[in-house]
Amino acid sequence: MLTENPKSDRTAEARTRGDAKERIFAAAEKLFTEQGYAATSMRMIASAAGVPLASINYHFGSKRDLMESVYQRVLGADGTRSGYLAKLEREAVEAPLSVTRIVETFVESTLRLSRKDTVSGAVFKQLIGRAYFEPGDDFIPEEYVRIMDWYRKALMRALPALPEDELLRRMYFFVGIVAYVMAGRDVMHLLGRCSPASRNDPESLLRALVPFIVGGLEAPPSA
Repeated sequence: MLTENPKSDRTAEARTRGDAKERIFAAAEKLFTEQGYAATSMRMIASAAGVPLASINYHFGSKRDLMESVYQRVLGADGTRSGYLAKLEREAVEAPLSVTRIVETFVESTLRLSRKDTVSGAVFKQLIGRAYFEPGDDFIPEEYVRIMDWYRKALMRALPALPEDELLRRMYFFVGIVAYVMAGRDVMHLLGRCSPASRNDPESLLRALVPFIVGGLEAPPSA
């Protein structure tokens, strides 16, 4: 005679919920990357994941909360980057960090994310491109906001003579260049005179860009 096992049933139910959550996550990551945040609906994600729409609300809440979760996994929002930036600050107690050190830190942090030997590395580069170049994709993850605020404050200390609105404009150019290179929108071939042997991969381009970006940030304030 068979008897019911409530504990076994609960375990199976929990496993099913866990599988559904992972399917939702995978579908959202793929659709956000391919189509962007604005063009992806909750119904599209539910259909791709093979779950009821209510399941997304149960596991993640809103579409914005789901996108935040995607960015957290891709960015690895575990406090390691914020901790590293705080360490840099402690090293610079008596004097501000140099502009070169700040730019190199930003570039190296970006390259570390893109080098991940997982899907996250590739997704990171595509999400960066979406965030900066696709109209209507106005989602900015909280982790990214916190990190960029650290860079803003560090650059303000390093460039005290530069008005804040001018600094923000230059940061816009700086981060935009990095995003452009990471998104793989390479226009080097359009210049026509680049040697075929030139290294135009994102890592080489970003390292070559450091003195260019530093020069732009350190330029005298515009009249």
